Amino acid sequence: MKLVFPEKKYELQYKKLVESAIINNDASELGNAYRENETFDAMIKRLEKRKKGIELTSRDVSSTMYFMITDDGRLVGTIDLRHYLNDNYYSRLGHIAYYVKKEERNKGYATEALSLALEKYKEKGINEVLITCLKNNVASIKVIKKNNGKFEKEFYDQKTDNYIKRFWVNNGLKKIIKPSTVWLTTNTTCNNNCKWCYAKSFTKLKRNMQVDEVEKYVKVLKQTGFKKIILIGGEPSVHPDILQIIKIINDSGLKVSMATNARKFADYNFADKTVKNGLENINISIKGSSEKEYLESTNSYGLEEMLKGYKNLKSLGANVSLSYVLCDTDYEKFDRFWDLVKKYNLNNIMFQLYKPSASDTENPVTIETLAEICKYVYDKIYKDDVNFIFEMSIPLCTLDENMLKHMIKTKRITTCCHISKGSGMIFDTDFNILPCNHFMGHPLNEKPVSLDSLIDFWNSKDVKEFRSIIKKYPSEICSRCSKWYFCGGGCMIRWLSNDPDEVINDKYVYDKEVS
Repeated sequence: MKLVFPEKKYELQYKKLVESAIINNDASELGNAYRENETFDAMIKRLEKRKKGIELTSRDVSSTMYFMITDDGRLVGTIDLRHYLNDNYYSRLGHIAYYVKKEERNKGYATEALSLALEKYKEKGINEVLITCLKNNVASIKVIKKNNGKFEKEFYDQKTDNYIKRFWVNNGLKKIIKPSTVWLTTNTTCNNNCKWCYAKSFTKLKRNMQVDEVEKYVKVLKQTGFKKIILIGGEPSVHPDILQIIKIINDSGLKVSMATNARKFADYNFADKTVKNGLENINISIKGSSEKEYLESTNSYGLEEMLKGYKNLKSLGANVSLSYVLCDTDYEKFDRFWDLVKKYNLNNIMFQLYKPSASDTENPVTIETLAEICKYVYDKIYKDDVNFIFEMSIPLCTLDENMLKHMIKTKRITTCCHISKGSGMIFDTDFNILPCNHFMGHPLNEKPVSLDSLIDFWNSKDVKEFRSIIKKYPSEICSRCSKWYFCGGGCMIRWLSNDPDEVINDKYVYDKEVS
């Protein structure tokens, strides 16, 4: 047998395959291989686009559909290989879907086709392949097990009203994860003293990254394949050598961004030098809508400086965005903030939600509160001519359903946690590796990691196990929910100190339909 992309010479056999499927009420199982009233040529064009990831829905992924062709040239079935998994396919459908013509079943064709498909994944460097089937599909279970599929679990799928079994096939490859983004905690010092600061206990240490160390690490990061570096703190702009650090990163060919309170950028000459040295993207955190509010939040007078810094950076052509943290239901405070946005023509707003740090013990802000403030804010602003997005760190099933649908449709929402994917690496000032910037003082490494072993450490047993644990948070409820494919259960920080079976208030799942 061989797997071939649809060709014109198989058109007649394909039509007979479809006729058989329709007669046997199996047409839906053909999946991407069939659309009602579609010509063979149109199908090929559609599948070519699908293979390239063109014209896909937000829930879909690129894939390649093959015909199963026997050694004597007969088309006996189809098999669809997804190039990767988003949360929709991870939670329900897996990497592979196949169909064998009813008249050709029980001849070993599905087993052989699956074996060939696994070889294709192996050639692409995909180590672990997820295959799912209905609990009562005994034939498919046998096919999967013959190809060394290891049973993981079964779950109830509300969309099909059936139980689904999940199997994993290991291709014997060593999966190497290489992050694309680095956060450098350039310093612990800050010109504010925010009461909610995740690094508050470290700002008094007054530690700075050394320029020569930055230069060494940036060189290795570039060679390793990283794409961009984000400078964080403390407040990175107050690092005494920040201009030199920006230039080092830019000269290496890496993109350089910064998360800042922007107060120092009120100095036009400083702002000009940062942009000329290569600072490309700047995200400014807004701490209040008046000097009084700014003082209450940060113990500093900084609003006027922040606004001037924003203006300077925009005039210099930098890509500037703003972040505002939603943490309580003081709606009048938000209204004042939105008046500020309109008064000063501020744009590109990212709404972040309060997230506790590793040192928090009380978690004073609840999920319910955050969901409530999101609803108020979105209802107030969604019609305004301001570019904004919500960075969600709570389970999406806790949000108002109509609002969430509208957010997705208008692309006003993203999720934020990179940890489980291993796509981002964060260094503290001593180049210890943190799981998250909210985990200052809690590095993943027990001893310094040498430059030549960064990726080895990132793929070491303990770090992989940490990512594996994070993937399972917050609970089994989330792994069963396939409604919002990119949710992932929200930011895992909040749940680390809790029992995984209790991290979601069940009423949010069971009081509403989540299929």
